Amino acid sequence: MIRIHEQNYRTDMDSTVLPFLEARKSAGTFERTAGVPIYYEHFTADDAKGTLVLVHGFSESLPKFYETIYVFLNLGWHVWAIQQREHGLSFRSSQDPALIDITDYRDLIRDLHFFVKKIVCASPENKNSTLRRVLYGHSMGGGISACYLECYPDDFCKAILSSPMLELNSGQIPAPVAEMYAKLMIRLGKGQQYMPGAAPFQDRPDLEGSCTSCEARYAYWFSIQREHPEYQMCVPSIHSALQFLNITRFAVNPRHTRVITASVLLFQAGKDTMVKPGGQDKFVRLLGDHARLVRIPEAKHEIYFENDQILERYWGEIESFLQ
Repeated sequence: MIRIHEQNYRTDMDSTVLPFLEARKSAGTFERTAGVPIYYEHFTADDAKGTLVLVHGFSESLPKFYETIYVFLNLGWHVWAIQQREHGLSFRSSQDPALIDITDYRDLIRDLHFFVKKIVCASPENKNSTLRRVLYGHSMGGGISACYLECYPDDFCKAILSSPMLELNSGQIPAPVAEMYAKLMIRLGKGQQYMPGAAPFQDRPDLEGSCTSCEARYAYWFSIQREHPEYQMCVPSIHSALQFLNITRFAVNPRHTRVITASVLLFQAGKDTMVKPGGQDKFVRLLGDHARLVRIPEAKHEIYFENDQILERYWGEIESFLQ
């Protein structure tokens, strides 16, 4: 397996990964809804085994996944990556670069379905092709991916869910209380306000408070965020917080999970402070033989962005699963 390591991370990303990706990259936008452009990127693999669709998490941008995409390409998978609405170079409803205002989680599922059917499947590499399709989703993208498998069970043969948002960690505030607060504020017309305690992008590093323990990967991405305001979104609106709850409820519903036909590999981080493990455990139980849970006790939320030791196991599990 071709990978890069944290010891020379910045040099290897700039001199090896980015030129490799640039030679295989194309980009575009689509509009499922008029006036709402959704940005995406496409990367072609040599002698591809199949096509992988990548769905990022809350507050993330596609360049943060370039190392991940690089590994998938070297494993022999074409990669199509969608930038979800309210993120990065896709449609933003607010002029505030920090704010992410998701008013209906179903729009994210519909955007993804349009992307898969009208862009990915209609592409020359996939049209009239027998290539397998795999879905990869992290965090909120993992929750949306789980919902997608339930809404459109025939579109993917396998799915990789990395720290998927299937139960929220609401901290000291019980989820029912947070939900009542959000609904009240929305009724008062304040749904686009910041969730209490949220703050805009801070121009100072905070590895300890981040979702990875890998200093090299964290520092590399933080330096990119500093230079690109379009990647500094980090604040959930009150609308968004309520939609997070809706994602988890839809995804971990026995009436919905029973239609899933894809094989699912679900990664659970033992030091995750963003989502709770209970929803992930229940999702895997509901899927039975369709799913396998891999617990990584020493990992924080962003397993795909963790230290080399954790990534050795992570990618080993993925490679075996895809074979």
